Amino acid sequence: MAELAEPFAISQPAISKHLKVLEKAGLISRGRDAQRRPCRLEAVPLAEANEWLEGYRRFWEGSFQRLDALLDELKAQE
Repeated sequence: MAELAEPFAISQPAISKHLKVLEKAGLISRGRDAQRRPCRLEAVPLAEANEWLEGYRRFWEGSFQRLDALLDELKAQE
């Protein structure tokens, strides 16, 4: 667990909580190897989550593009 927490500014218990949430969501699976609990990414649920998020990304990107166009139009009118 220490090697997972090392690059982040959060504690090992916080990393453990995050991993439990990811495991409960089916995005990772954890096994046992002596005293280690290796984690494995689960590709199918991650792809489904990415697809769901992609719809929101497209929505917000389009909204920001329309906002940019409106702001450009308002600046041109000044």
